[in-house]
Amino acid sequence: MAQALAVARYTLLELTRRRLIVVIIAVGVVLMGGIAITHVLPGVKSGTDTVIVVLNGLAGVVPSAVTLCAFAVGMTVINHDLDSGAVVSIFAKPVPRSSYTFGKLLAALSLLLVIAGIFTVGSLLVVAANGGSAYDVVWWTCAALAANIVLLMLLVMVLTVYLSNVIAAAIVLVFNFAAGQVITLHAMVVHNVITDAVAKGIVNVAYWSVPHELTSDLQRQILQMQINIGEVRFAGESPLDRLPNASGTVDVAFWFAYVVAICLVLFWSVRRKQV
Repeated sequence: MAQALAVARYTLLELTRRRLIVVIIAVGVVLMGGIAITHVLPGVKSGTDTVIVVLNGLAGVVPSAVTLCAFAVGMTVINHDLDSGAVVSIFAKPVPRSSYTFGKLLAALSLLLVIAGIFTVGSLLVVAANGGSAYDVVWWTCAALAANIVLLMLLVMVLTVYLSNVIAAAIVLVFNFAAGQVITLHAMVVHNVITDAVAKGIVNVAYWSVPHELTSDLQRQILQMQINIGEVRFAGESPLDRLPNASGTVDVAFWFAYVVAICLVLFWSVRRKQV
């Protein structure tokens, strides 16, 4: 455990020196500050209009910022040691590979959760500055985002054991996009937009075969408010039917099982890595 903590300490020190992560956080905080003053901007009405603008702004800025941070951490936390050759001297000290991997995981998860905490507090402050009527949905959205970026970071970390960090990030980025489309299709199955039995079976198999994001009711609440004030009109199929419901207990258990499985794969990959 002492060796793992030592690895975690030097890894955290190294990660916090990386300017890219600091820049991403700084830009995200500045953009959230801009969203916070939405209620004083000309052309924005008070009440529901302000809430919609604020929630749409947060839904764009916060996921983008924390996802970029997750990729930045995942791309470097192990790959940097492999590329620089530092891992050879680390293992020769000797530091058991299990302690090395655990320390790296501990450092990466700690930093990522701190980053998620910064954006969660910032989001809640933005909501408070604009009426404070959406605390619950923003809180659960940030919680889901924290879980999602952990999963993405772990996937990138595993791939960087075998591939360059750029290629690993590109693969996970494409996978994340595809998984998002599967979530949309699954929502259409749940709301009976897709009724063909074969198509429903394929979508359900895809949804429960690969890790998928946890979701909140944020997008559904935004769209519902837009419908209520007449900003969005439709005839026939409701656009709400294409948006997923908030994740339930089964989805959380599924996410947790995948996180544990990926962590085990990471330990195995580092153990088998030839240096």
